[in-house]
Amino acid sequence: MSYPGKMLADGLCTPAVIEIPARQLLGTVCVCGGADCPLFESRQDALAILERVKADPTVSIRLTTDADQIPHYSSLDERDYTTLDREGVLNRKRDLAVLQHLGLTPGDTRRARYLYELLLQRIETPDGICAFDTPNWEGCPLARGGAYEAARAKGSREIVFDRTAEDKAEARRLSVERVRRDPVLKIRPHHLMCMSCWIGASGGEGVRGNDTLDEVYKRICRDPEVKIMLVEGNCEACHCCDGFHPDSARCVHACGLIRDYMKDLDVMQKLGVMPGTTMNARKLLMLIYERVTSTTDICGFGTGEANANEWIVCGGPDGNAGYLKARETVRF
Repeated sequence: MSYPGKMLADGLCTPAVIEIPARQLLGTVCVCGGADCPLFESRQDALAILERVKADPTVSIRLTTDADQIPHYSSLDERDYTTLDREGVLNRKRDLAVLQHLGLTPGDTRRARYLYELLLQRIETPDGICAFDTPNWEGCPLARGGAYEAARAKGSREIVFDRTAEDKAEARRLSVERVRRDPVLKIRPHHLMCMSCWIGASGGEGVRGNDTLDEVYKRICRDPEVKIMLVEGNCEACHCCDGFHPDSARCVHACGLIRDYMKDLDVMQKLGVMPGTTMNARKLLMLIYERVTSTTDICGFGTGEANANEWIVCGGPDGNAGYLKARETVRF
């Protein structure tokens, strides 16, 4: 353990707080849209899930199905088929359809925010999942009532935790003050690459909305000798981000932006340094520009290929042109 006694439970690798059949993930959105979804024993069950994910963005959800519990045909007889639970069969199909759309498998666990963003992105309607025109497969009469679509139109932030504009503005004010006065800036390594992409594209002009890397850049311009300590995880530029959860100090963007944790480590490996390494800004940036020639090396994981939704490539498969420009022109 790298930081004994100080490691935090992120929710990504800890047991799921909520365990539900995959179909109920879709059902909670219908309930959010006003429907009395029959996939739950009671409406209150769905509301309890919605209340939890709205209040706590670190909550994880494990998606299940009983599809893998189907008995072998040799153990069944005619009576088993005559007493078949038809709704149970349709529910299995619903579970598997939701999982297929999400690109997941039974038992997969993801942070709630990630699952709801992915669900609303990939499933436009429950029609064709919860209901059909086929006799004996009619399914839910509410599937075509528009409740899911109405909730989807409002976006995932109506469902999951979302910081208020006032909260983010105050966090930015405090972050700006910190960046301007701290004798040593604590910055995650790949954020210096993000800053460089922005500098190359904008010339370093304007205000960044979701972090204070613009203020970090101004501080470095004023004092290229200012010390920067490289840290893992959230840094002092993160606090005004909509994905920063003040109560836990964790990044709660989709799946916790786990790919960014790897970017930090990849940059440090390229530089041959460890977390806690401190050097002046000019020397550090020149070292990054020397050792990291393209964002593909870090943000495209060396190949520029995304092998899963959680590992999407930032800056495009061929690298970010803004980074290349900054690398060629920025000298402080």
